[in-house]
Amino acid sequence: MSQFAAEAPASKTPWHLWVVGILSLLWNAAGAYVIITAQQGRLEGVSEAEAAYYAAQAPWFVAVTDISLFSAIAGALALLIKNRFAVPLFAISLVSIVVTNAYDLIMGTSQMFNNIGTIITTCLIWVLAVLQLWYAASMRARGVLR
Repeated sequence: MSQFAAEAPASKTPWHLWVVGILSLLWNAAGAYVIITAQQGRLEGVSEAEAAYYAAQAPWFVAVTDISLFSAIAGALALLIKNRFAVPLFAISLVSIVVTNAYDLIMGTSQMFNNIGTIITTCLIWVLAVLQLWYAASMRARGVLR
């Protein structure tokens, strides 16, 4: 038996990996742009209350939020290059979302339930974060991510 026959065959990259990876990258990059611009007080069209919310965030909260944003972007990039680190990167993002959302709710500063738009956005963020993690884990389990 040759050395090549003993190696496990590489899994073929499914077409949907490219779709999910590109959409994840676009979604997460757009979210990062909006949040970071808001954190810097440069996002146009926000209410005074929302601007005050971002201005009052503690440095640790901003850092955890930014970790969530950048780990999701890195997770999408890792998915596109078929790297197994997509799974822990998406997990870090999801945990960071849990931490910041829980803190906001406990402190009574949450903007999640202000109106139907924020409710939908919050639900979409949660659902997509969970789905990105699930998808990356399933691709790793199938041997697509190395």
